[in-house]
Amino acid sequence: MWETFRSHLDVLWGFVVALGIVLVLTPAVGRVARVLGVVDEPLDRRRVHLAAVPRLGGVALFLGLFIPALAFLELNGPYRGILLGAALATTVGMVDDFRGLPWWGKLGGQISAAAIPVYYGVDIDRFTFPILGSHALPQWLAVGLSVLWIVAIMNMVNFLDGLDGLAAGICGIAGATFAVIALSLDRPDAAVLSAVVAGACLGFLRHNFYPARIFM
Repeated sequence: MWETFRSHLDVLWGFVVALGIVLVLTPAVGRVARVLGVVDEPLDRRRVHLAAVPRLGGVALFLGLFIPALAFLELNGPYRGILLGAALATTVGMVDDFRGLPWWGKLGGQISAAAIPVYYGVDIDRFTFPILGSHALPQWLAVGLSVLWIVAIMNMVNFLDGLDGLAAGICGIAGATFAVIALSLDRPDAAVLSAVVAGACLGFLRHNFYPARIFM
């Protein structure tokens, strides 16, 4: 793992650049959200914040992912699909923050966003079971399960966003963990993208820890 890391320092630089971009851009995005009136008002008991908090933090996170990816990755195949899907998911989230989407509109946007990386080859093509070994999936099942899994992860992260710092913290830990796993498997490009996610989330946490100054 360390040999792969030393020969691919883009993993480190991707992390640092993503961290810096999100640290700098998040307050600016928050100010724009306040000007546009895209804020979360404490209107019921489910809200623990006492004052209006700007939304649109996902825009800063997306830019923190997109810019280092352009700099350190060859955007072909799966990586292009991941970024295009992330762009659509961010757009759906922005529309929801501005206007509020019905559940079927959000779900439709999430399915469309998930279908993009799957189209570019990001899919669950096999399962490995203890004792039974590895088993390949038929193409139709691989595609369906992959879209379902990505949509499920989107909603899990969305539900976690109710507590300050929780969603970004868990995603940051996941990104760092996947970066280490990718390095151990000699997959430097996957390690770069995972490290970028970890850096972006860490930068966002600076502004999202309690009391949060911006929401994802």
